[in-house]
Amino acid sequence: MLSSLLRTVRFFKTPGLATTWATEFIDDRITTPRHRTHLDYYAARRLSVAEGVAEALDIDVSAVNDQLGNLPDFLVSERKDPGMTIKWSATSELAATTYVLIKLLRPDVVVETGVGAGVSSWTILHAMEENGSGRLVSIDLPTPNTELLPEVGYLVPEKLRHRWSLRTGPSQQLLPNTLRELGKIDIFLHDSRHSYSNQLREYQTVWPFIDTNGLLVSDDVSNDALYDASRSWRREPTIIGQSKESPIGLVRKS
Repeated sequence: MLSSLLRTVRFFKTPGLATTWATEFIDDRITTPRHRTHLDYYAARRLSVAEGVAEALDIDVSAVNDQLGNLPDFLVSERKDPGMTIKWSATSELAATTYVLIKLLRPDVVVETGVGAGVSSWTILHAMEENGSGRLVSIDLPTPNTELLPEVGYLVPEKLRHRWSLRTGPSQQLLPNTLRELGKIDIFLHDSRHSYSNQLREYQTVWPFIDTNGLLVSDDVSNDALYDASRSWRREPTIIGQSKESPIGLVRKS
């Protein structure tokens, strides 16, 4: 245990970041299990990527399928970069959902929490480049496993980084400041610590800044946070199944 903590401190360079990471980890293990009473609600609402995006955007599923038929090569190639398959990387369903949303909504500003190797960031930026517009602001508190993740967002090609701002640190500190700086955003993607406390905090923090017809997207809907937040907004979330147990959640702001 002591050696692990020392490695964490060395990785984050400062005791403050190491403490934040450790605190979030402990909070997840203690509080999240108490907030899992609505998992059946999510399970009963699961849709495919095409059906889910169509429902969330209130469009015909054929428009979604058109975009799914044109996913970028790096998402569909059989020879993917190893960084795309590590534990923290976006699933094929999350990547496809994200790509289609960017293509169809053509957002000006997207904010994401959680970057890891950068699969979702790469996907968002690639779609923005195809659109010819948009910028992405990413916030990440890195994992202390430098063997699997040598650098945050290392998968993102240099040619796409002109649309990207990467901010490293805890979202509870950086997200409010980023949102005040931006004023309004079009899409928010949560993919940081999937604890009840962190998810609910991020959802509630970002919702007032999402513009009309904008979208909140959350990976790993594995506790009551999205249910509780969407109820407070009087919204029904759209749920998309994944190749892992926890689905994706989408809530559109009207």
